[in-house]
Amino acid sequence: MKKIAIALIIFSAACGLLSCAKQGFPSGGPKDETPPVVQGTEPPNGTLNFNAKEFVILFDEYVTMKDVSGVLVSPTMGKKAEFGTKGHGLVVKIKDTLQPSTTYLFQFKNAIADFNEGNLLPSFEYVFSTGGSIDSMTLRGQVVDAFSQKPLSENITVAAWAESQLADSVGDSIVAKVQPMYMTRPDKEGRFELNHLREGRYLLLAIEDGDKNMRLGKDEAVAFLDTLVTAVKMPAPPDTTAADSARRDSTKVATAAADSVRHPSATTPPAPANLSTPTDSALHAASRTADSLPKSSLTLLMSQTKKTAQRITKSSFTQRGRIEIATAAPLSKHYKLRHLPADSASQPVQLWHTTNSKGDTLHVWVADKECDSLRLVLSDTTGLHDTLNLQMKRSAVSNRSKQTKSKIPNARMPKVKPSVMVSRVAAQHPYFDTLWLRFVNPAAGVCSAWRPVDSVSRPLDTAVQVLALKDSSTTRCGIRMLADSTMAPAVGMKAYIAFDGKAGEKYQFKVPAGLFYDIWNNVSDSLTIATEYTKSESYGNIALTLIADSLGEGRPFPRLIVQLTNEKGETVKELTVTQPGKCPFPHLKGGKYGVRAIVDSDGNGAWTPGDWWQRRQPERVLTFGKTLELRENWDMEEKWAIPAL
Repeated sequence: MKKIAIALIIFSAACGLLSCAKQGFPSGGPKDETPPVVQGTEPPNGTLNFNAKEFVILFDEYVTMKDVSGVLVSPTMGKKAEFGTKGHGLVVKIKDTLQPSTTYLFQFKNAIADFNEGNLLPSFEYVFSTGGSIDSMTLRGQVVDAFSQKPLSENITVAAWAESQLADSVGDSIVAKVQPMYMTRPDKEGRFELNHLREGRYLLLAIEDGDKNMRLGKDEAVAFLDTLVTAVKMPAPPDTTAADSARRDSTKVATAAADSVRHPSATTPPAPANLSTPTDSALHAASRTADSLPKSSLTLLMSQTKKTAQRITKSSFTQRGRIEIATAAPLSKHYKLRHLPADSASQPVQLWHTTNSKGDTLHVWVADKECDSLRLVLSDTTGLHDTLNLQMKRSAVSNRSKQTKSKIPNARMPKVKPSVMVSRVAAQHPYFDTLWLRFVNPAAGVCSAWRPVDSVSRPLDTAVQVLALKDSSTTRCGIRMLADSTMAPAVGMKAYIAFDGKAGEKYQFKVPAGLFYDIWNNVSDSLTIATEYTKSESYGNIALTLIADSLGEGRPFPRLIVQLTNEKGETVKELTVTQPGKCPFPHLKGGKYGVRAIVDSDGNGAWTPGDWWQRRQPERVLTFGKTLELRENWDMEEKWAIPAL
């Protein structure tokens, strides 16, 4: 019994300990995630006839300056202010000479944080005037990406130059040379407020201000309006009882709060106080949440035009007879490439050349396949005109040769026949797609044995043997070389097997040798290709009908590039349309899709960004505004009324 009693005592004690462990928070309490709260200011926010050399912002806890670049002062000051802390206060010392009858606004954008946890105060504004009134005009709006339509906030500065500044400047260069009179930064939703402006008109820009110098730099994204914009009156503040009560006690509170800043106590925290009540929203001095911001009235569409100086970045032989030339920017369609002979007695060699899809890499083939040195001249309407002296690196050729020989010691190296044609058909092939083959080097033509001898017989029509693996039946089909119009001179770079297979079936294709020859007289070898055609029920179809009723009477239908996008916003398929009607998007995998349309005003087949220096706005991008959820083996129909532009 004694042992049982002891056991009961131990068990009870353990339960008591567990009970205690479950009560309350762990030692230290929950983590503080609340930003510091402004208790007041001295001199009061909104002071008139301001002549002090510093002002103090009092908080409910100790704070620190996290990012000085987050402090924006409008109008700008020649000498930057200095920041320090005393007790729970942030002390701002003004080092510049203040202009008479001027309203100054200090904006703290994610610049102040609490001392212990580093929680940032999103926004706070302190305003004063050296004259008898506070300027009360405003410009408000939102900055969005011109293409994606998503709001922008990271590294964005919204800047306003007064009309008087424009009169004293030279052309459009003011945005690159002169700091604006007013500036701010948007919140996470891209919304901005330029408060306490003077009456008048302003040049308004949003700049991706990576270097935070408040000016438009080279290759920085920009958004602007086509005309000067007139500032409007700031909205009246809500009238609250709490604000009236705070105003009645402002004198007594200001004195107590100021004393706590000048003589901080380590043991007694300063009493919550308002030096100048942040509830006085007539001055818009208190920090505000995104939900409290007014509805946007101005929309700034941001885009970037990269003006890269055209130059050759790389040029070399990739093998004998073949050269690659890379350029900093895409070449135009009017570029010229020619061989420069060593002397007047020599004849220029023949060249075949084409660019990649981006236009920034030039692929060149030389008529002499053993050529390993060449002098070329490349010129373009983009301002490029360079002479290239190309020499194949002997050391690289020698090293490759040694490495290959070392794999087969004491044996004669076999001569490898170069590939002329390779397959681009996967193990699973879309039943609706073409069976593509590609030439390694430009194909010059069809071998004589496969050329038609009269107007009826075409040997290429039955050149390929097709084996249906389902029943082992065989048939024959044709093969065709496709000329590349971008190649100079035009030759073939692709071929295709002319066969319409059945969805869900497996086939084997045997392409005989000796069909085509390339520019170096190499003849194509045989190919055996096996593939399985996909099933038709694995795909769905979307039929989008464009309606022009909303455009307005007499307005022409715009040229649109209608793009179907995936969940990441990437283009899956696109169509160019010039009139209302159906836009079919067949053979789609099941999933979620979006639709957007680029108003292709310049007709270049792509979206064109804006350019401040040419005063060109970015091409408009329309969004359908609805996610299309497509299932396999489904047909979906949707209508889209194109809005007035």
